[in-house]
Amino acid sequence: MTFLGFWGAFMIGGCSLLGLDDAPEKKDENVEMRGAKQVKKGDGSQNPLDAAIAAQDGYVYNPIGKRDPFRSFLASGGRIQDETPRTPLQKYELDQYLLVGIIWGVERPRALVEDPDSVGHVMEIGTYIGKNWGKVTAITSGEVVVTEEYQTIDGELVVHPISMTLPVNDDESF
Repeated sequence: MTFLGFWGAFMIGGCSLLGLDDAPEKKDENVEMRGAKQVKKGDGSQNPLDAAIAAQDGYVYNPIGKRDPFRSFLASGGRIQDETPRTPLQKYELDQYLLVGIIWGVERPRALVEDPDSVGHVMEIGTYIGKNWGKVTAITSGEVVVTEEYQTIDGELVVHPISMTLPVNDDESF
């Protein structure tokens, strides 16, 4: 007997000893295979895992109107922000800008602000300024009103107007 013949005879004989031959098994019609477990049908009891899966079959998650739970709410002060500024005026915080001039009494009033790098920027009503998405809402003869809106943890909208005034110059000799 060759080496392969010995192992072939062993495998065939071993399978029949273990009951793994090709004879069909008698199946119980009241037993159903689910995974590796056998579950009896019709006895009224259901596997708790199967009950939980069946309960979730009709559920569909709708993310519309909900904030992303993986983004920090507190780090952004109530507003989810990108780190990149949208305009050059949104590069710095609002209090870092200095109001240096106002043109008013015209159809479209404008204001000139200077950033910390001493670069001047022209603003008009509707211009965004600052990292908190402040919006210029009014330009008068001596001030510019910037309104910032943010949402509290409770979902309440808070509107915060900030006034930027021209610096008072004591030396008024022209």
